[in-house]
Amino acid sequence: MKTINKYLFILISLMLLLGAQTYLFAAEETSSIMCDEGVVHIGDLDVDVRSKCGKPEGGDTNEWVYDFGPGQPSYTVILDEGKVVRILEND
Repeated sequence: MKTINKYLFILISLMLLLGAQTYLFAAEETSSIMCDEGVVHIGDLDVDVRSKCGKPEGGDTNEWVYDFGPGQPSYTVILDEGKVVRILEND
């Protein structure tokens, strides 16, 4: 029984790891996104992102997710110390 639990743990761990990698590979890095009130670029301040794109659909303090509707990619804006450091386009 301990052997089965060990293999089950390894299998689940691999599935989680591969799932996380799939998410990372599904997102492409981009340098800007077009919002209703303007273009957001890497280096912009978080207040500028909010004024151009509005409130994010999800995420947390340092990762804001914007979803512009069906047929459009969503974007993850990654912030560090109040500045945009990465923008990911999610398929």
